[in-house]
Amino acid sequence: MIAAPAMHELAAGSSGGDLVVLAHGLEDSWESWRPLARAFDPRWRVLALDLPWRAGNDYRWRRQGSVAQWLAAGLAQLPRPADTIVAHSFGANATLELMSGGRRPARATVLLCPLYCPPEQPITWQVFDRARRTFDRHIHDGLRLRIGERLRTLDVAVLDSMIAKAIDRIGPAGFLTVFDQFVASGGLALSTVDIPTLILAGGADPTLSPAAAATLGRDMPRATLLVHEHYDHFCHVRHAAEVAEQAARFVGAASRVTVRP
Repeated sequence: MIAAPAMHELAAGSSGGDLVVLAHGLEDSWESWRPLARAFDPRWRVLALDLPWRAGNDYRWRRQGSVAQWLAAGLAQLPRPADTIVAHSFGANATLELMSGGRRPARATVLLCPLYCPPEQPITWQVFDRARRTFDRHIHDGLRLRIGERLRTLDVAVLDSMIAKAIDRIGPAGFLTVFDQFVASGGLALSTVDIPTLILAGGADPTLSPAAAATLGRDMPRATLLVHEHYDHFCHVRHAAEVAEQAARFVGAASRVTVRP
């Protein structure tokens, strides 16, 4: 049996406000949501899941259950059904997998930079090698973000050593976990997902090309796709206010045309 992931409250919200749940990406942390949570509607109660694919994990969780099962275990702790799930990267894929399996985890979802492989995309060694380079870049960018202001005083050689050690620690297990989820995304039953979903993608994010994003949006009946050229894979941190505003606008529109759980 899967142990329920821990949950952290980032904003208490107000009585009658929406319940928003956040699902982070691979080798990331629930704490990375703080900038976005601060920018959200203050009426929202915001809860962040500490999922087993957090930074520093040993990947043994893969033998205990699927990503959708882990996400479902986290959502099962909620005091009531979530109004909105906001999920990033690997967490977005877990949300996609859960929804395509027939579950309705929330009234609406916001997927930030999901990993998506169009069904017609052949899986070649070239695709594999490109995915590996992209994976290393994301580890590099994610670590720099977590270091934050200390980057200004950190020696370049020390930073390069830290990044190399992080990539070595994660190892093939981490990369293959991501690659497997990427490949599996092409076989998800997306046409059955009738939950209003906002997909946010970036022109500076090599994980999800505009063409792949368009295919993902097309195959989901109630999806809205927004691609911003200046967004990279960590747009929810670098452009928190913009992402929060777009999420609020979308959630508001969804609430006017759907029945609240």
